[in-house]
Amino acid sequence: MASFAIDRSQRMAATVAGALYLLLMACGVFGEFGGRGSLIIENDPAKTAAAIRGHLTLFRFGIVSDLVAFAGDIGIAVALYVLLRPVGRNLALLAAFWRVAEAAVLGVITLNSFTMLLLLTDGRYATAFSSQQLQSLVWLFNDMHDTGYNIGLIFLSLGCIVFSWLLLKSCYVPRLLAGFGLLGYAVMLIGAIATIVWLDNPVGANFDTLAGLYEIIIGLWLLLFGVRGGWFPESGDAFNDKAHG
Repeated sequence: MASFAIDRSQRMAATVAGALYLLLMACGVFGEFGGRGSLIIENDPAKTAAAIRGHLTLFRFGIVSDLVAFAGDIGIAVALYVLLRPVGRNLALLAAFWRVAEAAVLGVITLNSFTMLLLLTDGRYATAFSSQQLQSLVWLFNDMHDTGYNIGLIFLSLGCIVFSWLLLKSCYVPRLLAGFGLLGYAVMLIGAIATIVWLDNPVGANFDTLAGLYEIIIGLWLLLFGVRGGWFPESGDAFNDKAHG
């Protein structure tokens, strides 16, 4: 086993990652309960359209919150790569690319929210479609948003499983915490795939709860306590380089 001190750039990366975890969680909670998500009335296109029309500014703030979160995803990817590069450079790079792919997917699906706004606020569409047709189209783009979000979660889960494995291997944070991250993201991955394969998700609707809880805890831990010196094997396989190699 080889033991390595944490350098200044890694400590800074850990602090940045902790802050971003908490920022992204705040954006997610706002988007779900105070922004866009609060205006989506389940299985009721008419009430959903009316709710969005009545709270256009709130809906727009929800979009901005989403975009901030997706930009923050890239920041976390870079921060965790800098932190975990000495543990396994190629694996850390793979995880970072998966996180960037997640951010790209989620950024693109934001166009569905803009389309919903256009359908409900642009008079050209009111003359081209009946009210019921507009409501159905708004609901269709909402469904496309949800589907795209689940696709993004697959890339998120893959990247975070690798990052959690590297954290577990490094002992930079308590191994129990890193193991909890592995479990949470594995459940998220299974749940996201299940929503695509089966109409009724057998994992349940809240398959991202464990991962969300982990992100709050790891965010607080990195922000308040940082990371400690770690140990890991000197030699590795094709995906694992020597420290600073």
